[in-house]
Amino acid sequence: MRLLDLFENEYKIISIVGMAKNAGKTVTLNHLLEEMDREGLVAGLTSIGRDGERQDIVTKTDKPMIFIRKNALVATAEMLFNLSEVKMAILEVTEHHTAMGRVIIGRALSDGYVQLGGPTTNKAIREVSERMMSYGAHTVLVDGALDRTSSASPAITDACILSTGAVVSRDMGKTVEQTAYRASLFQLKPITEEAILSLWDEAEAQMRPMLVDEDGCANLLAEVTTALGAGRAIAEAIHDRTRTIIVPGALVTKTVMDVVQTTPHYKQIRWIIGDATKLFVEHKDWLYFKRIGVDIRVRYGIKLLAITVNPYAPAGYFYDSERFIEAMQRRVPEIPTIDVMA
Repeated sequence: MRLLDLFENEYKIISIVGMAKNAGKTVTLNHLLEEMDREGLVAGLTSIGRDGERQDIVTKTDKPMIFIRKNALVATAEMLFNLSEVKMAILEVTEHHTAMGRVIIGRALSDGYVQLGGPTTNKAIREVSERMMSYGAHTVLVDGALDRTSSASPAITDACILSTGAVVSRDMGKTVEQTAYRASLFQLKPITEEAILSLWDEAEAQMRPMLVDEDGCANLLAEVTTALGAGRAIAEAIHDRTRTIIVPGALVTKTVMDVVQTTPHYKQIRWIIGDATKLFVEHKDWLYFKRIGVDIRVRYGIKLLAITVNPYAPAGYFYDSERFIEAMQRRVPEIPTIDVMA
């Protein structure tokens, strides 16, 4: 199965998110660029964070570089635009600024290596990606930075690919479990009730948590500016008819735990967050919450297209590729697993 077949005619802005540094994200990116080139498709390319340098700035280890073909489109910071080895024509100097200068959109005039450092906000990433589409990109690939799963948000991209590998743990079983957990979050189902969708828009506009009763009456918690650290305040506003908690910002373990420990009504309530990238709960805490009946849903679903695996770790150890793929497919059978290193 080709990765390109999973989205060629449906999803236009795709993020590639890594479980950890050296999980194979850049290899996946290069693999997709090769597939698109063979099909004669123009690729657009940008990044959250910096990528494509020869050596990792933090670990000082060698990294796979990003290789593009002639006519590909790139959105990168001014300094990295000038450092890239490939010759590019400037199409647009955008209004988006980074620590490395303004973001420039260019078209490759030859094959070669590029360095990426795109916009720093979700809104800017989406805008720059759409600009590349207007210049002729068939598909835009967004290289998600380490620990920045926000690039998978449906507010930024249409779908995502999750890259995992032996670097996550020496224990293959632990790597599979952690990856399956992340995949399960990406697959949280979105709500569909019109009444709740309307209330979500109101809560999001105010950026305040909202409680909704069984009869649809809403209570916007105007005194709570964020759900972070406000678990007890939210719990104190819950009563026996409360059925929904809308949280337009981030939701962390402590907030949920405070509600669980403060009110006996938590089992009758569903939490609704924007999307899975707004949820910050460790795997063990998630298992506990599921066991005691905590129900967390999303306003916007994330389309997870595939899991790519890298059985090799920079520390020198590796997994058996076939066993790794089989283990991932057993845990996440509904999502294709592909070894792009093979």
